[in-house]
Amino acid sequence: MAKAGDKPSTKGPRKPPRVAAQSAGAAAPLWHRVLRRLFHWGLAASLGLMLGGGVVFVGMYRAALSGVKERLSADLWELPGKVWSGPVELWTGLALEPEALAKDLLGAGYARVDTVARPGDFSVGADQLTVWTKAASGPGYTVLEQKVTVTFAKGVISGISPKSSVVLPPTALASVRGDENEERVPRKLDDFPKSLRLAVLAMEDADFYRHRGVSPLGILRALYVNLTAGDAVQGGSTLTQQLAKNLFLSQERTLQRKLKEVFYSLALEQQLTKDEILALYLNEIYWGQSGGVAICGADQASRAFFAKPIERIGIGEAATLAGIISSPNNYNPLRHPAKAKERRDLALRRLQEEGWIEPELAKKELARPLAVAPGISGRRAPYAVDAALEEVEAKLGEGRVAGEGLSVYTLIHPPLQRLAERVVSESMEKLDEAYPKAKGVQVALVAVRVKDGAILAMVGGRDYAQSPFNRATMARRQPGSTVKPLTMLVAFDQDVELSPSTTFLDEPIERTVDGKTWSPGNYDGQYVGEVTLRKAMADSRNIPAVLLSEKVGLATLQDKLQDLGLTGMTRLPSAALGGFDASALELAGAYTVLPSGGRYAAPQLVRAVTKNDTSLIVENAPLVVRRASPRAAYLSTSVLQTVMSEGTGAAASKYGATGALGGKTGTTDSYRDAWFVGFTPDLVVAVWVGFDDNHTTTLTGGKAALPTWARFIAGLGSLRGGFTRPADVVEAEICQGEIIDGACSVCVTELFSKGYEPQSGCDPSPMDLLMDRMRGLDPSSERPQPKRPDGQPDGGGPKSEPKKPKKNNRFPWW
Repeated sequence: MAKAGDKPSTKGPRKPPRVAAQSAGAAAPLWHRVLRRLFHWGLAASLGLMLGGGVVFVGMYRAALSGVKERLSADLWELPGKVWSGPVELWTGLALEPEALAKDLLGAGYARVDTVARPGDFSVGADQLTVWTKAASGPGYTVLEQKVTVTFAKGVISGISPKSSVVLPPTALASVRGDENEERVPRKLDDFPKSLRLAVLAMEDADFYRHRGVSPLGILRALYVNLTAGDAVQGGSTLTQQLAKNLFLSQERTLQRKLKEVFYSLALEQQLTKDEILALYLNEIYWGQSGGVAICGADQASRAFFAKPIERIGIGEAATLAGIISSPNNYNPLRHPAKAKERRDLALRRLQEEGWIEPELAKKELARPLAVAPGISGRRAPYAVDAALEEVEAKLGEGRVAGEGLSVYTLIHPPLQRLAERVVSESMEKLDEAYPKAKGVQVALVAVRVKDGAILAMVGGRDYAQSPFNRATMARRQPGSTVKPLTMLVAFDQDVELSPSTTFLDEPIERTVDGKTWSPGNYDGQYVGEVTLRKAMADSRNIPAVLLSEKVGLATLQDKLQDLGLTGMTRLPSAALGGFDASALELAGAYTVLPSGGRYAAPQLVRAVTKNDTSLIVENAPLVVRRASPRAAYLSTSVLQTVMSEGTGAAASKYGATGALGGKTGTTDSYRDAWFVGFTPDLVVAVWVGFDDNHTTTLTGGKAALPTWARFIAGLGSLRGGFTRPADVVEAEICQGEIIDGACSVCVTELFSKGYEPQSGCDPSPMDLLMDRMRGLDPSSERPQPKRPDGQPDGGGPKSEPKKPKKNNRFPWW
């Protein structure tokens, strides 16, 4: 209550003590305020980082999961294409060594073992090989399940039990790899032995079935073990992380790559079961190099190091594979066996420590030496492989064989291919030594099966590594006198009265071609006058060949020879002497018409192309067509047997080529090309020798090409059968000498078309016989025994029934 005399107040209600508040704030230290603000800012930043990190984590995981799903939905690997041989047929007498046959079986996927216990096994001894074949079939072949023993002696097959021949499956000639250059055979988890799975887990990730893709404890344990051992004994990454790195990431060692590896590992574990991840790992992992090719997957590693498929390895071999994963090139058991053994022993001890094998087994395996058996590597039959791939990709498109992992089945016969390569090498070495002026000549050899045109062997040069140019298929050279037998075939087919004993006049001739004079001559510069067709062919005389071609007609001859695959044949007179271009393969194909009874078999290298070994993409059926009568083919074959027995091919016998053989030499002008093309009842083989630049070899076909041909034929072993004479070809005796005292001085048995054989033969006239009897002589007792000009035993075939000829042939010596 105001007192009396006080002045009334003029101020309003009192405001909050602002000054007091300011005074209180000023009392707080500066550092306190700074800390308070930093706390607030840190809290906000942490929350932001957590939120952002979560977003990044989710984003990276989702990206990894998407990448895993996409990769697993497509083909994981670019599997190599394969080029296969044809079926491997064996017979007694074939030139072959046990180890060579072992390579063929390894290439077919068979297992080399000590004791043959199941189909797909084989064992090799000093002079024998035992194989238990698996029942199989494919393009153009069937293999029966059976146990077969093949014995060897002096480099040839001396026996086959229980039968005299056997068919084995095709063998791999080459892999056709893509940019990754990887060799891989994916297998299912059940195909991998339990010992391998445990050994890999013991060395790489013993906790595999207890973690979810990443194992922090495993990383710490590996770090401790490695520091204690002083070496990289254990890896810190889980098996899943290793797989993620191989499938999705690079090999760079950065924190960013390691972080991605973790996310991909988590994604893999989310998408696949543990067993699926392990199977994927065993098929993916890199096991080093062999022959310049990356070995990927356990199965391929087993084949490369132990020569057997993965299901056939033992505990020691499994430990070896597991031990070398961390550094496969440094521990390669083929190149570094001591290091590989150390790693094997470490894997065995780790298996024991984990309790996965008994100590007694570990001790037993540790005492064993490291056992390796290198598998096959590299490309075999390289000229044939190149030719097959070129043919297939010209039809299907470039790169498809490697890009789609296609299987190309050829008809190459591996033992014959090796024989061809060996005799080519041997012959060229001897040629270089004997004829220095011809040193370095190139060569081509091709062998074609008569019945179906299958190309069984192909060599396109002396050394594929130095020159991959295939002279068997791509080099087109003049065939020279090798064309003469085909002219003769056409002539026999046209003229039923023509026989090997028909004579031609061997003397200088001139022909005008496009206003120019052409004067062919014989290679020896000599002329012999009248000569039989058989003798002219045996001696390779040119003038009779020209006359024979004119008798046929050059236009007709061109058509007929083009029908035999000689597409370069022309209508020029010089074509009768081989004055046109042809390849060794074309000539071999053309000659199939002779031993086959007039049927031409077009040469064929590729039998089929498949995908996944089941889906047929390409199938080539044999092309066999009749081009001449059996009569004409047999008469021609008989003449070419004479070439081998007493003509320009006679030297073949000294190289071991004997039996039912026919053939013809060829030598072009200035000795630029040397040829020999010949055949057995089953096979035609063409050999060319010459320089790529077309300069002279100074050698004839008999000197340069014949030895290679003969050595190859000798390596075939026992030549089966002979040439079948048709019913319309008969034998008859004729005189090819003078009549002395009523008897023929040279009496031979010759072949004729039935109904056109001479009737008088070598018999003296009735008046001569009467005079001999009056003198008390028996001319028949002194008469020379008939012989066959083709070198074959007389009376080898059925005799013709006596028959009056439709038209009597008159020979100039009668």
